[in-house]
Amino acid sequence: MISDSIVEPRHLEIERASIAAAAEQMRQQIERALVLSVPKLPASLYDPVRYILDAGGKRVRPVLTGLAAKAAGAGPNTSWISAAIAVELLHTFTLIHDDIMDKAESRRGKPTVHIAFGSDAAILSGDVMIALALESLSHHAEHSHELLEEFSLGFKRVCEGQAFDKEFETRHDISMDDYHQMILLKTSSIFELAATLGAYAAGGRIVEPLRQFARHTGLAFQMLDDLLDLTADHAAFGKTIGGDVLEGKRTFLFVEAMGQYAKMTSGDRALMDRIAAHQSKLDDVPLARELFDRLGVLQTTRAMIQKETELAQLALQRVPNPRDRAALVAFSEYLLGRSI
Repeated sequence: MISDSIVEPRHLEIERASIAAAAEQMRQQIERALVLSVPKLPASLYDPVRYILDAGGKRVRPVLTGLAAKAAGAGPNTSWISAAIAVELLHTFTLIHDDIMDKAESRRGKPTVHIAFGSDAAILSGDVMIALALESLSHHAEHSHELLEEFSLGFKRVCEGQAFDKEFETRHDISMDDYHQMILLKTSSIFELAATLGAYAAGGRIVEPLRQFARHTGLAFQMLDDLLDLTADHAAFGKTIGGDVLEGKRTFLFVEAMGQYAKMTSGDRALMDRIAAHQSKLDDVPLARELFDRLGVLQTTRAMIQKETELAQLALQRVPNPRDRAALVAFSEYLLGRSI
């Protein structure tokens, strides 16, 4: 719920509806700008880009850029759209390349780009999205150095996070610190980038509070994704339940459970060994859920999501306008509002 102590709205329901309408207007602006950002020719290069952008998505990261820009004092004529487009292009680049690395065959109900167009075309089209993102950022005359520096850092960090994620697939000794560092890089870095680019596009005010809000929101988002992979309703989640177990992903749940390996029964250890070795089967998914529940892992995960959410909202106390705080809180509530 939106906290009165942080937001101070007089009419919460009216406030929420107004905030939702403003966010939807931002999303529509972003969609129109994305279409214009992609050239038509050569078709072999840009058709795959249009294909994945047309596949849909809630555009939460570029919407965060718009909300951060407003919180940082953007006026009605302040252009934050170019920064938002750069964020979404970088995020979409990661989807194309991650799908290639993971040998994924579908995304959002459609064949992945490398399946639809071939790996060579997918790699090249992913690469050109970074050039398009930098071109979009070049439209900002003020704080251009800071915008480029933040983009470069975010780009580097998300690649580092993906590298750690791939390295961890063959390791059994992942600590919670390792996991935390990996999701800070792979997930939170793009949320941080979205918020900081918005702040700099609006003049460079309150950059650090917005960065902290985005960082903790990103951590909570990834932990929730880990949790829902095993506990959500399939229809609501939109992905195969237990996919992380079947793929042997080193999620928060897996790492937390492995910390209790020594006190497990031989059967429980055998299950964890199968998951770690990427040898688990569909029948292991309900067994993993039951084990994680029995060990208190699900409860611990929920508590950590709540902790990161509270830290995110605490950072907003330094955002001067109550309605801007309300909008950012509503954004995090929307992002984390899937059933747990």
